[in-house]
Amino acid sequence: MDLSSWFEFTMYDAVFLAVVLGFFFYWLTRKEQPLPTPPKEVAPLQMTDMTLEELRKYDGVKNEHILFGLNGTIYDVTRGKGFYGPGKAYGTLAGHDATRALGTMDQTAVSDQWDDHTGLSAEEQETANEWETQFKFKYLTVGRLVQNESDKADYGSRKSFIRGAESLDSIIHGDSESKKDN
Repeated sequence: MDLSSWFEFTMYDAVFLAVVLGFFFYWLTRKEQPLPTPPKEVAPLQMTDMTLEELRKYDGVKNEHILFGLNGTIYDVTRGKGFYGPGKAYGTLAGHDATRALGTMDQTAVSDQWDDHTGLSAEEQETANEWETQFKFKYLTVGRLVQNESDKADYGSRKSFIRGAESLDSIIHGDSESKKDN
């Protein structure tokens, strides 16, 4: 075997060497890109019951928190502002009782008046219940949606929290399981 055959340099070798040198030069001169800043976390709200008028303030425009009611419970869906924020897919629900809209899957079904949800079929109520099952494990529970100021409960200084299987009645009435510091 001849030594010159070991060092034979073809056009393919030249292209390969140029690509490797190009990547190496790029690697040496590239600049580090800063990481994007994480979205600003908003502090959890104090637990409180609200009337519809009070709830309307939390539409993501008038207040940075985005809240809506579902089956009589108010959820803070601020961390889902990509869905529930102004101009987003479910933005019309923000600051409203969303039970009828989610139960019927019709976003135009939100109302500015008190809605006792009469007229919802069993299937529509079940759909709203399925939504609520997801929300209580995913979003902060702020309190209850009440018709009158006199219906409001006192939660002390408790902050809103992800409720999971815990009922609001147990929190309001002070059952032993609900006396966790959240």
